[in-house]
Amino acid sequence: MKENKRSSIKSAKLFTEVCVLVTLAITAVYIGAKEIRQTEDISRAPIVDSGADIDIEEPTEVVDENKIIFEGSEIPTKDKFKGDLILVNNNTQYFTGDEELVSLNTQLRQDGVTSFTANDNSLKVRKEICTPLENLLNEFKAQKQIDDVVIISGFRTQEKQQQLYDADLVKTGLDYSELVAKPGYSEHQTGFAVDFTTSTTWDYDGLGDYEWIDENCWKYGFVLRYPENKTDITQIRYEPWHYRYVGVPHAYYMYKNGLCMEEYIEKLRSYTYEGGHLEFTDDLGVKYEIYFVKSDDGAETTFVPVPVNATYDISGNNVDGFIVTLYADQITAIPGMENTTSAESQAE
Repeated sequence: MKENKRSSIKSAKLFTEVCVLVTLAITAVYIGAKEIRQTEDISRAPIVDSGADIDIEEPTEVVDENKIIFEGSEIPTKDKFKGDLILVNNNTQYFTGDEELVSLNTQLRQDGVTSFTANDNSLKVRKEICTPLENLLNEFKAQKQIDDVVIISGFRTQEKQQQLYDADLVKTGLDYSELVAKPGYSEHQTGFAVDFTTSTTWDYDGLGDYEWIDENCWKYGFVLRYPENKTDITQIRYEPWHYRYVGVPHAYYMYKNGLCMEEYIEKLRSYTYEGGHLEFTDDLGVKYEIYFVKSDDGAETTFVPVPVNATYDISGNNVDGFIVTLYADQITAIPGMENTTSAESQAE
């Protein structure tokens, strides 16, 4: 029994020694393999001169060059009362009174324009509408050989509007005027509106050769403000002589879709930044994208998303928000970003 026990112990000892040797062998093989892998990794590393400056390229964001990128802009909420799309009518008062005005005749002389004239040197308009007005009537003269248009009315003060309103009440015997807007509610107080007449008849009906002006004024940013078929909406009777500057994209859309300004401003409310934008191409091939942002009337500023890589205009509507107009053809590169080429975009 003792002999068998000693034999068992000896066998167990031998088995243990063998296991230890096997374990050591496996460990040695593993360490050797690891050292070989590390040696291989080091051998593939680039050689760098520690004394040299190292330029590390920052990763660039690849963007579609045709994609418009937006960022938020804080716009003074009170600016909803400013801009060439402000709606002014019998129900919507004009507030700002900070117009940059110029004498129209002085500007015409300075620009060497002889295709039309203003009634007198005191007649003023917004400076920004002078060039579009000049271009419109220069082209009218070129097309029809007529240069008898006279701008008989432009900007009016509150006092002047009151005089005209009171005079019309005396003339008609009514307690309201269908021809003259209430003081404070006239487009003429904005400086964006002008009334036409002619030096030939001192009348203007927009007929005959003058129809060309109605058909083409959108190309210069003007609309016939009080159309004959919209009097129930504008609450002003037909005035073939009264033109309003709103900018080319908006003048085009209103003209092509038969909308007066009240209808157009209302329509734009349905095209929000978050929703679908109003997108169209005019007859000259220019692409536009327009959307509306409601003003934050409880705060001093309103958050308005605007493009960082496209030309745009922003105007208040004088009621409840801002209208952003993108010139979709005028997209520029974004600094710090690598634009994809058209070929790459198509390949994807």
